[in-house]
Amino acid sequence: MLLTNARSRPLLKAIRHKLWSAVQNVERPAESGVHIDPVEVPPVDMSTRSRWHREAVASPEMAAFHEVLRVDGRSVRESVLDDLATFYETTPEEARRRCLHWEQISVQEWAEAGGDEGDRGRVEFYRTTRSWSYDLMWWAYLQSEGHADPSNVVAVRFLQEWAPGRRHLDFGSGVGVTTQLFAALGWDSTMADLSSTLLDFARFRIERRGGHPTAIDLLDQTLPAGGYDAITAIDTLAHVPDINETARTLHAALGPDGVLVTNLDIREAAPETVWHLHDDAKRAEYDLRRAGFVPLATMGYDMTGYRKVPASGPRFRLFVFTSWLLLVSPPRRWAAAATRPLLRGLYRLRERLRGGRRQDG
Repeated sequence: MLLTNARSRPLLKAIRHKLWSAVQNVERPAESGVHIDPVEVPPVDMSTRSRWHREAVASPEMAAFHEVLRVDGRSVRESVLDDLATFYETTPEEARRRCLHWEQISVQEWAEAGGDEGDRGRVEFYRTTRSWSYDLMWWAYLQSEGHADPSNVVAVRFLQEWAPGRRHLDFGSGVGVTTQLFAALGWDSTMADLSSTLLDFARFRIERRGGHPTAIDLLDQTLPAGGYDAITAIDTLAHVPDINETARTLHAALGPDGVLVTNLDIREAAPETVWHLHDDAKRAEYDLRRAGFVPLATMGYDMTGYRKVPASGPRFRLFVFTSWLLLVSPPRRWAAAATRPLLRGLYRLRERLRGGRRQDG
């Protein structure tokens, strides 16, 4: 009777979602691997994608995303490869090869920059990397084809509803496609990145499409206090050494009731994930909350929208204490350690069942 009670269904659904998330995330992939090429794989079966994904792909915002990626009337694919080939003075065929094998090239760049030697090496890697241009442009292409989660489209759709204004900062802007999308939809959008090579490439791309980008080089420029109503930091916080310090910087850069959309791309240590500097998603979440960010809602691509609140006063201290208790306190860590073997077992069982179904098919 309890299991069929209508009032119990939302609770049961939430419990199943929490369990699925725990099993899904207990072992994260060590590397991204070689990118797929959409022309070599079957079209995406949208019935297998999340609601966020399906709605974003079918939205007017996705149509706008297609347009900002295109240049001179070419397809998205042709435009992506031409941007890279023109800027880096190579051929479209070579650009495609570098897109697919970006991770191998990144590992080499990391070693050459001395990324394992501390902050100086990591900064040198970010300042000089070229492989991330290929990765991020191909990822944008995969998003446009539905093969990758359309994170920037999901983010702008969320912020159009929740942000108190239209002043936008893309923190960790990469090749500038998120800034382009926001600008095309009427936002006053600014790029900010530590990578001079990515900023240079982003400027080139936007300017050849007739745009006039505003960019902040985070090596020697600071964010204006209260300068933005919305900040996106997609696939960014995993690469900053101190998430709490960065979160406080973003908190100061937002105006009253400003909204941050971000995700925490936590990976287990491996040669292919050395630029992912954190391995504890709960600690990262706590660092965001104690900086003055209160969760609003979750969305696709493991992103969360946070509202800026004053980081002081009794209510905020109670919120921080509760967050500490639920996320990083010793009892919570003990409970996580006790359940991890069970979750790992469920994860492996799921993978074996999936493998068996694939073989039967």
